[in-house]
Amino acid sequence: MYLLLVGLNHETAPLAVRERVAFSPAGVTRALETLHANPLLHEVALLSTCNRTELYALLPTSDPAPLVAFLEATGHVPDLAEHLYRREGEEAARHLFRVASGVNSMILGEGQVLSQVRAAFQQANAAGTVGGRLSALFRHALSAGKRAREETGIARRAVSISSVAVQLARELFGDLKGHSALVLGAGETAELTLRLLSDAGVRSIAVTNRTYQHAVGLAESLGGRAVPFDALADEMTRANIVISSTAAPHTLIRREMALSVMRKRRGRPLFLIDIAVPRDIEPEVGDLENVFLYNIDDLKRVVGENLEGRAGEVAQVETLIEEEVARFRQAWRGLTLGPLLNALQEKMEAVRLLEMEKSARRLAGLSEGEREAVEALTKGMVRRMLKDPIAQLRSRADTSEATLYLDALRALFDLELPEMPTVADLLGEEAGEDVGLAPHSDECEASLLSPKGRRSLVEGRPSRPEEAP
Repeated sequence: MYLLLVGLNHETAPLAVRERVAFSPAGVTRALETLHANPLLHEVALLSTCNRTELYALLPTSDPAPLVAFLEATGHVPDLAEHLYRREGEEAARHLFRVASGVNSMILGEGQVLSQVRAAFQQANAAGTVGGRLSALFRHALSAGKRAREETGIARRAVSISSVAVQLARELFGDLKGHSALVLGAGETAELTLRLLSDAGVRSIAVTNRTYQHAVGLAESLGGRAVPFDALADEMTRANIVISSTAAPHTLIRREMALSVMRKRRGRPLFLIDIAVPRDIEPEVGDLENVFLYNIDDLKRVVGENLEGRAGEVAQVETLIEEEVARFRQAWRGLTLGPLLNALQEKMEAVRLLEMEKSARRLAGLSEGEREAVEALTKGMVRRMLKDPIAQLRSRADTSEATLYLDALRALFDLELPEMPTVADLLGEEAGEDVGLAPHSDECEASLLSPKGRRSLVEGRPSRPEEAP
């Protein structure tokens, strides 16, 4: 069996492509069911965040075509293949470990991704699409991520994209006291943003959501005001700052709505930050006069410094990852080589016993000592015949030839393997263990905006705090 990874992220694909293959939690479950229906995919898991979509699968060949085809069909992007990366075996494991450790993120050391890796594993487990091998992969990924945060400084001074959004508002308006804000969405990201705005002194905070009761609960918890979703345009007329973070599959604020809002605002600038994937705000809204619109990719350009202190921790994290890769290699070897060799030895022993039984009549006249000698002789012959093949298999267990040899052995001796260990067997108590993340961590983390980011935050759209009302 081959462990394969096919995916794309913020380094290989722009936001416009990433949002075409982004999956909601319910969408992940449906996708896993579709993928698992393919007989070529023995195990499969899907990791989908605001910055990446990755498929991890166990296949009988190293051909990633089924995974690539699924992503192409999902995204309807003709040239999607040029944005995809492919990893096999140990390299696929190393990639996931780097993701979980925060060194393969848009923001170095981001914390929420470890929770997202855990959620991806739990969803695949709930959907019944992972077995022993992918369970081992994710177990070691979670271990790598936890160790990186506990044993290094890679995640110190973590700041979320919500913090960047609030800081951008400060850069435009200065002191936020006396200003009003509108938050679209009632999830974790929206809640964190609302808390930060409240801490920054925003005098009036409104929360809206398609499910009004969700908006009410969030607003009341922080002293804000819930408004019906159909009053969105009116609230945009009043607010200076609009931060959108919903899970809507389509845009909620279009150019025509924003144009009408700006006419009523009579020239007062409107600051919009869209931190949703897919985007909540139509990109053309940003072309309107006195409208300042930023999305996740814009924030990527804002966060240039990325907490310099974290960079010095990368080497230590990479060392830790290699230790975890070695542990995973041993686990994978045990999951593939051990059961196969046990099955081979059991089959050879069964053959020996069968032949002894066939010869029972001819051996009937032997004494007890002679019978024991024959028993030892036949057992010794089996051990001697298996000694070299087993040694050769073990010597190749960590090479690219391993799968070829193991598949050949299975076919030549018609071996049936025992059931793989369950998820509970592999994880033990870790299955319910907390990863130690703050309850309001954001989906994508970013460092605070430095003073250098005040001008030209997005090319061609400099901040102009003097226009603040």
